[in-house]
Amino acid sequence: MTTTLPSWLEEIYRETILPRRNQIQNHPFMNAMKSGTATDSQAERYFSGLFWHLLDFGKHVEHLMKKRPPEVGDLLQGRAEDKDGDTDILGRIVDRFGGPRELIGKSPWVYRPHANWIQHDALLRSAIYSTDLPWQVGTAALNVGIESLVPWMIGPLFAACRERYGLDSNQAEWLESRSGEAEIQHGENGFIILKHFVSESDLSLQQQCRFYVDALSESMAERLLATGAGK
Repeated sequence: MTTTLPSWLEEIYRETILPRRNQIQNHPFMNAMKSGTATDSQAERYFSGLFWHLLDFGKHVEHLMKKRPPEVGDLLQGRAEDKDGDTDILGRIVDRFGGPRELIGKSPWVYRPHANWIQHDALLRSAIYSTDLPWQVGTAALNVGIESLVPWMIGPLFAACRERYGLDSNQAEWLESRSGEAEIQHGENGFIILKHFVSESDLSLQQQCRFYVDALSESMAERLLATGAGK
């Protein structure tokens, strides 16, 4: 973390985000991918669900950015922001593992992903689109609960897909794009925004942010990876 945090955000970082990162590294599906013992069908279940979930990612980000005050853009000037799911290149991984990329892309409401992906998607949508939740909660859900874990999840999967499953650089382009410094900034952005736009005296808003960070980070670190483990 490159910024000093108020106590409530420091607690989220130390007590939720760091343990979730460790949980990801030790998840059975992650270990199976890193060792090359996960089957193609297990990898397909995970990546097809991810592909389905990210189809509307750009719309979610656009909606959230419209809700934010313009001062947020000034605060993040010069920093990377994730504005699209880049499913056009993610689809190459789904193809490689034998998933129904064309069906998902053309008929996402016909394809039926694992229930864990449906619940995760609905939870994120509720944080961003609910009219009774302030925009800061959507930021907490997306940038902190999800984005602050992405490089620690996707980085090892990128290495595994290249080294254990023989994906070439074109097939693995999406994974590589989510594994570097720019992706780390996406998660840090959430902490920076909440530090400036959530008062230390606003305990109710802090609790709402904590709720969604905890729920979505747990989904990332356990439930979504479990779809690849066949659970």
